[in-house]
Amino acid sequence: MLEVLLTREDANTEFALLIEWLVDDGALVNEGQPVCVIETTKTTVEIEAPGDGNLIHLYTVGAEVELGSSVGLIAESKEELQKAHEQISNQVKKPPTSETRATHKAKQLAAQYDIDLQSISKRGFITTSDVQALIEGSIGNNQTGENTDTDGLLNGISSDGISLPDSWFNWKNSGLLDKNFLEQLRKDPEKFANLTSVEKCKAYRDHGAIIGEGVEIAQGTVIRAGHLIIEDNVRIGTNTQIDCTEVLCIGAMTHTGKNLEIHCRRAFLGKNIHAGQSIRIGGGGRRDPQAIVAIGDLTFIGDEAFINACRPVLIGRETFITQRSMIVTHNIGHSILEGFENRFAPVTIEDKAQVGLGTIVYAGCRIGERAIVASNSYVVSDIPPGKLAIGVPARISGDAQRKLNDKQRIKIAHRMFDDLYEILELNGHNISWVETNEGRHFYIESATTSGQVALLERVDSLSVLPVPRGEESIMLTLNFNMEKTLNGWVIIDLLSHKIYGEGGLLLASVREFCRKRGIRFGEEPWRYTKGLI
Repeated sequence: MLEVLLTREDANTEFALLIEWLVDDGALVNEGQPVCVIETTKTTVEIEAPGDGNLIHLYTVGAEVELGSSVGLIAESKEELQKAHEQISNQVKKPPTSETRATHKAKQLAAQYDIDLQSISKRGFITTSDVQALIEGSIGNNQTGENTDTDGLLNGISSDGISLPDSWFNWKNSGLLDKNFLEQLRKDPEKFANLTSVEKCKAYRDHGAIIGEGVEIAQGTVIRAGHLIIEDNVRIGTNTQIDCTEVLCIGAMTHTGKNLEIHCRRAFLGKNIHAGQSIRIGGGGRRDPQAIVAIGDLTFIGDEAFINACRPVLIGRETFITQRSMIVTHNIGHSILEGFENRFAPVTIEDKAQVGLGTIVYAGCRIGERAIVASNSYVVSDIPPGKLAIGVPARISGDAQRKLNDKQRIKIAHRMFDDLYEILELNGHNISWVETNEGRHFYIESATTSGQVALLERVDSLSVLPVPRGEESIMLTLNFNMEKTLNGWVIIDLLSHKIYGEGGLLLASVREFCRKRGIRFGEEPWRYTKGLI
């Protein structure tokens, strides 16, 4: 007797919902044949037969099935078939639960109509039918007409865990480029590519685009888009070719390297994105209606990364898509009617996730918030939030983040402080340690500024702050608990990611040092242009 098991590889929650039997009860099945479909809070999965025989249903459609249990049996002989029928009478009942859970598709539908799932009173899984009933009962009430999923082209893709750029929601009726101007760009792109940045920005503005202050569009670059919105201080590198049939939005202070290519229907790039050189967004299917790319604020995209956008690609805030990594939303091969793989599906990467060097993320996959996929891996299934995955195919090997106690954090902070001293010293600045009874201090003098930097584990009174010295005084701490004046000091709270006070070159340099160690401050875009490191 073979068991059709729901393993932990098939789902990432404690229970799953049986939504469809693909094979009738008692029918013959072959090994590897899909026999049923289950749905979790994250995804929909087909369960395959582990061998040949007669399939026996242990659950009816709509039942909740606990991970590790059997959804069915396969009888390999008449004797086993008889035994299986006897076992049905002893089948485990649906596990009772008071926890509110929703299937993946129910979440998608609820997000599309901005429905709070907590408003649906039900034990166990909330399904699409439950959400649809609520929609039909409230249609016409509190409707604004605004469609936040860009005209429904996301087909209910969940944006849970993904902080989309602001432009995703407010680009309509803005930056519409004159059609005759666009036609000229297509006929003679080289002439426009050779204009100066100032001339290009003026031409775009004159023909309907919204171009912010301080925008730089480098030599050899041409942008064609139905709607074009570029915010302040964006830098677009040399020899860039962008062709977005419907819309291109780029957030403030985003920087792209040379030889960038973007070819899709709609592209939304958030604020302060750093994109390296020779990045390609497009590929096969780039003219499909669903060819949409959205990349959240503060994301890093490494050199030679490739994003195929035949279907939507949603990338959250503060993600890392590192060098030579690939995101693909479809494959091409032999006939689907002959049994070969043929997939068209979106890819979603949630906030603060990281895709390692040379890694491939395949169509239909979702990488959870703060998850990390190690270098040279191949992602073919969902990676749960907060997990570390590695390999071909990528499998969970542990947690992405290790837990630290206070003593460990203090040790790391002191090591960082030593590193900062060493980097400033190796860059040729005059630097020396300062003797103190509280924390650790050093003083720096350069051709452009002077000041002191200190590390104090806790700042909760003015008495612990020494007298400011030089042009700037910067204090790093793990615990800032004051509301009074700072006696001329700028406080950097490393754990809350906040800066209290204003500074100049020295503060910018320390802030950049922290950024390179994953410690970023504030919500607004910020760029390090020059400094001491």
